[in-house]
Amino acid sequence: MKSNNSNFTGIMLLVLLFLTYNILTAPTKEELEAKKRAEDAKIAEQLLRDSLDNIPNKIEKLRLDSLKSNSSLTAEQKDSIEQSWKTEKLNSSFGIFTPSASGKDGEVILENEKLRITFNKKGGRIAKVEVKGFMQYNQATVDPYDKEPLVLMDDSRNKFEYYIPLNNSSKGDISTADLYFEPIIDGQTLSMRAYTTDKNKYVEQKYTIKDGYQLDYQFILEGINDNMPRDKKLKLKWDTYLKKIEKNPYYEKSMSTVYFKSKEEDFSYCNCQTSATEKLENPVDWVSQSQQFFNTSIFSKDGTTFTNAILSTKVLDEKEAHLKELYSLIEFETKDQNSAVYDMQLYIGPNDYTELVAIGNDFERIIPFGWSIFGFISRSIIRPLFNFFALFISSYGLIIILLTFLIRLVLFPLQYKMLVNGVKMSVIKPEMEAMRKKHKDDQAGMQAAQMKMYQEYGLNPLGGCLPMLLTMPIWIALYRFFPASIDFRQKSFLWADDLVSYDSILDFGQYPILYNIYGDHVSLFTLLWMISMFAFLWYNGKNMDMSAGGGANMKMMKYMQYSFPILFFFALNSWAAGLTAYMLFSNLLNILQTYVTKNILIDKDKLRFEMMENKKNYKEKPKTGFMAKYQELLKEQQEMERRKKGKK
Repeated sequence: MKSNNSNFTGIMLLVLLFLTYNILTAPTKEELEAKKRAEDAKIAEQLLRDSLDNIPNKIEKLRLDSLKSNSSLTAEQKDSIEQSWKTEKLNSSFGIFTPSASGKDGEVILENEKLRITFNKKGGRIAKVEVKGFMQYNQATVDPYDKEPLVLMDDSRNKFEYYIPLNNSSKGDISTADLYFEPIIDGQTLSMRAYTTDKNKYVEQKYTIKDGYQLDYQFILEGINDNMPRDKKLKLKWDTYLKKIEKNPYYEKSMSTVYFKSKEEDFSYCNCQTSATEKLENPVDWVSQSQQFFNTSIFSKDGTTFTNAILSTKVLDEKEAHLKELYSLIEFETKDQNSAVYDMQLYIGPNDYTELVAIGNDFERIIPFGWSIFGFISRSIIRPLFNFFALFISSYGLIIILLTFLIRLVLFPLQYKMLVNGVKMSVIKPEMEAMRKKHKDDQAGMQAAQMKMYQEYGLNPLGGCLPMLLTMPIWIALYRFFPASIDFRQKSFLWADDLVSYDSILDFGQYPILYNIYGDHVSLFTLLWMISMFAFLWYNGKNMDMSAGGGANMKMMKYMQYSFPILFFFALNSWAAGLTAYMLFSNLLNILQTYVTKNILIDKDKLRFEMMENKKNYKEKPKTGFMAKYQELLKEQQEMERRKKGKK
């Protein structure tokens, strides 16, 4: 009871201290009133600011209401006065660019064999681009397999506007998006000009389309240098909403982002999986707003410097018709010239490796083949092999089978050693069982005797791991290669209509819970792969040593391995059909190689004779390195077990 009373007293003291602290530190009535007055003042200040911001609009409304109610004026006089007020407002807002602040919108088109580009007169910007020879999935139709010509940059919310710092303008920086440009076409060059009050002074956007997917692009400030403040920079705001154009929105979303290359740093990008922002303080060579297979990019050329940039991606809700919003705010080094020409280049087109490599400056890195060794395997080994096979074979599915066969052939010497090692294990199985009975209560002794037996018979306990370790980098590289390679886009094979997306033999729609776990379809390649894995595991399980590790544990492991293909059946269901086809064919070849090697290529009697000869002639050598340390560790473990038994 004494202990309980002490605990109770301690708790009460803590409660008392807590209450005392709250009383002493609580704000006084005066402090609470002062805080409330400060909050009220802040709210009032914000309301006043909002009211002041609306004063011009309110005054304008009052003026118009007064004008309309004035019965002494004719309709023509009212229109004339209203127009005069509008001109006065434009002069105040746009300064020297008042003549271009009003006008009629319209479209102008430049075209070559690869692109059809539509420009808007308002803003002088690109409104949409049809990339010829490519189709996109039409997400607006009931049939998910409907296609239409591929069009980029066609969302009404997109922006590509310059903010020009200007003196004597109530708006401050003038946006080119608010100006109307007059088009001048000369061959394959389009000049879009927004004039000032002086026709010799204007802002111009000049586009020259080439034979491929590139455009020479110039932004020109002609004669307005004296009207610009010296302490402000020219800025480009570029905002793009990416619509869904591929069959698999998961891949499309996770492989779409803003890429960039700084002059003093390596190529990089904004996070692909979540909304993210990158602030670049150093000069930038290029910025690319890239989707899974297509991109729109801007490059600085000699004499033009992107001094810094803010780049961001915003992931949009799954239910929306768009994947992401990509945003770039690029600042230019202002040229102190009467005729300031900012030379750039645009690329609008597919993420074709050959096309992008030709541009240089690491631009091909926007194709997400993966990082480190996996990216190297995809770019430098798998891609050239596919391109080589494509010279002779038109079916990309057959190329996948050929590549699978080639990979299995290259790895076969290692697999052969692994299978030989497995046969050797079956040869010494009786001795292993006897050893386990002898050392059933001595785990360390069992491990030491087992290692000695492996050495006597010439067995490598790690012989089955190396082929698996070597295939993993290839598998990961292929996992990134298929959904990133435009060569496989919308290429069909057997029942798969698009090798960069999932194959489906049954589309059953979105059901709650099931959709999140499995999806809305059944991938036949994945289903066949799972069946082939069950067959392979069953075949291997017939020769599994069930007595190892106490028997019960091995039986559990034997049946647990069947959970691996079941788990992957769910995971692989929405992966690229090219990858799941590769996994299926690779597994079938693995089964065939295993059967042929064990039953035809390996002479078991000869192997048994060689093992017995190896044991007869075995001479134990002093161990060095890892084996010496391992044996020392086993001895220490044995000694510890003896001590434990002695204490008992």
